[in-house]
Amino acid sequence: MAQVESPRQATAGSAEQAAGKLGGLLSLAFLLGLMTVMAAFGWIALREGTHRFLLPFVNGNATRQIADAIASVRAHPSLEGIRQVSEEIWMMSLPTSVTRFSHSRLMEQGIYYTTMPRVNQVLIAIHVLFSAFCVTFGSLQFWPSFRKRFMRAHRLIGAVYVATVPISTVSALAYLALTPPHHLYAHLIGWIALWIFGVLTLIAIAMAVRALKARRIFEHQAWMALSFGCLLVAPLLRIDWVLLAPLFPHIDQETLNLVTMGVMLPQAQLITYALIVVNRQYARPMKQRTPAPLASRAGAWFLRSQPGLLASTAVWGAVNVWAYGLGHGTAGLDAAARMLPADLLTREQAALHAYPGIAWLMALSLTAAFPAAVLSLGARLRAASASVAARLDATAACLGLAAGAASVFLGWHIGIAPDNHLFSGGTMYTVNGLVIAGFSLMLAATARRRQHAIAKESLVFLLCMLPFPALYFATLEAVGRIRLPAAYLAAGQGFVIPVGFSSSLLFLAAFHVIFGQATREHN
Repeated sequence: MAQVESPRQATAGSAEQAAGKLGGLLSLAFLLGLMTVMAAFGWIALREGTHRFLLPFVNGNATRQIADAIASVRAHPSLEGIRQVSEEIWMMSLPTSVTRFSHSRLMEQGIYYTTMPRVNQVLIAIHVLFSAFCVTFGSLQFWPSFRKRFMRAHRLIGAVYVATVPISTVSALAYLALTPPHHLYAHLIGWIALWIFGVLTLIAIAMAVRALKARRIFEHQAWMALSFGCLLVAPLLRIDWVLLAPLFPHIDQETLNLVTMGVMLPQAQLITYALIVVNRQYARPMKQRTPAPLASRAGAWFLRSQPGLLASTAVWGAVNVWAYGLGHGTAGLDAAARMLPADLLTREQAALHAYPGIAWLMALSLTAAFPAAVLSLGARLRAASASVAARLDATAACLGLAAGAASVFLGWHIGIAPDNHLFSGGTMYTVNGLVIAGFSLMLAATARRRQHAIAKESLVFLLCMLPFPALYFATLEAVGRIRLPAAYLAAGQGFVIPVGFSSSLLFLAAFHVIFGQATREHN
């Protein structure tokens, strides 16, 4: 006799269908938005490559021409005037203002391009011209409907992408090898970030080709998403300049650049993750694939390392209590006084002392959420009982949400409206707190729906983000021992480098997503 569906089951089924439709619409909006923005940047890159970066090869007075154009636009700011300097800066001026960029160091950067050694000019021109194709068409590859309907075009674009990305990346790395960091607009942090993302791009392309040859399409797709996410570093920087300028109209472009450099790594990694997620299929069961050997070894290593990971909580938990609970903050570090603005240290301590309850909540929840997440992930890897896993998931999610909310609160009250005396202010606490809170909510939702593979992903992201204060302080001390030149410190590099490295463990989360169960089952 056929079973009659209960009203509760029918309601749950319709809710799942509605959620599926909403998810599909959001995925489509994300992809279309990304493709539109990247197509615009690809067109601009092509214009820059054929005009600005070829100018020294076709005009013997290139330096004078650019210098005159800069002097003119500074004296009489106009869109047409700034377009004579750079198509890219012109495009960014459209939604903001000409004066924001015309009085920034971006102008002098244009003069440097005409005076740097010829080999540097060749390398940067190759990089820009070849990256134009990658940026323009790369995002199209992750649109499921396009792949299904136009597989031949997908393969053609993919072949050209795989051929052009290494040329663009190698030329960029060679340019970096020949260029001192202070000659980059993004300075030392940009130099470091471009090296990391450049090398990772080459690794991702090589692994994507290897996976394709082995017919592991799900893994190929994830590696390609990582390669494209790494290529987005330069466009993301410019997009952030445009998006953040209306929020912080009172600060100069150089300070705004420090803010964007501090949030670029989480952005790039989250876009990579989003590209993988929008290509997953949850509506129907996929082929059950055996775990990747590397994933199995990593899982076994994690289980063996659990005692050490739990013990390490005492070390960096003590750092959290000392810095936030006891109110010492960054000012308690010896390196901070000579590397960071005094106003920033004062604002951070003022926020900690004004809200001691929030400071203690942040210290204790950050510390307690880590072992909870370690135990929760261990329980899932050991296939523990559902009730045990559910309790651990709930504990990790609640503690993570508390830690994220406290971090956002602290960052907000330090000030996310930075200036020359605060550099990027509380941006690190705000951004990292939002990421922690977001993955805590994702853990709670996926655990409730029994989506075990995605719950494991959420736990890995949490484990990579929860130690961010310890990574920030450790990097600050390490950079302090290097003794950066005074000009580098004046440019904010002593602060923004530790901020960037505070979320560096997200690279480990990216590798887990590529080799993990969710990608193998749903992509």
